[in-house]
Amino acid sequence: MTKQKIVKSVSHKTPEPSQAPEDPLACLPNTFLSRGVRTPFTTKTLRYARVAAGKGGRSMIMLPGLAGGLGTYELPLDTLREVFDLSVHDRMLFDRLLELEDIRPGTVLEQARAVAVTGVGGVELARTAIERGGSEKSSRELGQLAVLHQALRQLGGSAVQDMQREELLTMEGQVRARKALNRFASEHQVANDTIIDSLGEWSTMIAPVGLELDGCKGPLRVLTNGLAKFANDVEEWANSEQSDFRFMAGRISSATTATYKHALKCVEEVDSWNRELGKVLTDWERAKQDIGKTIEKLWWLLDGWQEMIDLWHKRPVADRVKQREIIEEVASFAPVLPVEEITTAEQQFWIDIRVNQMLWAGELRKLGSGEIDADMVDRLERFRRQSA
Repeated sequence: MTKQKIVKSVSHKTPEPSQAPEDPLACLPNTFLSRGVRTPFTTKTLRYARVAAGKGGRSMIMLPGLAGGLGTYELPLDTLREVFDLSVHDRMLFDRLLELEDIRPGTVLEQARAVAVTGVGGVELARTAIERGGSEKSSRELGQLAVLHQALRQLGGSAVQDMQREELLTMEGQVRARKALNRFASEHQVANDTIIDSLGEWSTMIAPVGLELDGCKGPLRVLTNGLAKFANDVEEWANSEQSDFRFMAGRISSATTATYKHALKCVEEVDSWNRELGKVLTDWERAKQDIGKTIEKLWWLLDGWQEMIDLWHKRPVADRVKQREIIEEVASFAPVLPVEEITTAEQQFWIDIRVNQMLWAGELRKLGSGEIDADMVDRLERFRRQSA
């Protein structure tokens, strides 16, 4: 591939219909699995990289918009160190990802945080990972207590309606709770130990979402709520902007809002199960399977959005030029929903989002931007051909 073919003159406009592929949906990932998992490398050229399981179990790394291209480079993950000069943080993360068999948002996040807390990626990255890990641990522990308290209020009858959540931390409160659940277990012919075990497993399963109670909100619920605020903030920012950036901001706000609506359905489904704990405990295997699928879907829906929100929160208040750069970056790399998740009515919306993204990402990362040079393009093309 020549330098002239790589560098393209692009604008902030949607291509003419004649330029579009025969199948417009081809620009969208088919599934969450094929979209891959956002991977927080710190090396500049690897920002917004995604990792996914490839054919034959060989993990692939996907790099959007490099070299001014209108697509995404895909190359085997194990070739990454041969193509890019990785930071210490990224070498550590690379080694962990290379050994990771179960590539999902939750497992990648776990590995990323394990690297971040070592401090090799800088103080800010380590502090953020530690703070979020601590906050999630606190909400998980409080949420487990709240789930038991809710179960007592729903299932224990009048004898425990006056119980406070804090009483469950005492021996007397635990005895009282067990007696109340014994009554429910007897009426529904379920062993009391099974009820207790199932409640414990349930509270662990829903911990990433948590409850709509102060101190009990899990990270996925917090992030879902954060999407709505992010969309509103960007829309408000755009009111005083020039047309190009107002258009970009509008795309961000629309894509964020659309993703929020999908995510909110999952959160509401978790909440509906929590309001029917009797049904959960008497049909445990089905409930466990259904809620597991819902929470896993929510992980995929929200994957990659935390970084976008963080980037916007860190914007310099008085620097409008920098704010525009952030808007352009977010507009170019915000996660899109795959075909499997959207309805027919939503398809054109996401196609338009993705077509504009490819143009913007290509302009941001084209040759001459200081991010990529011709030698790196040659290496990328060589490995892309080898993996085809």
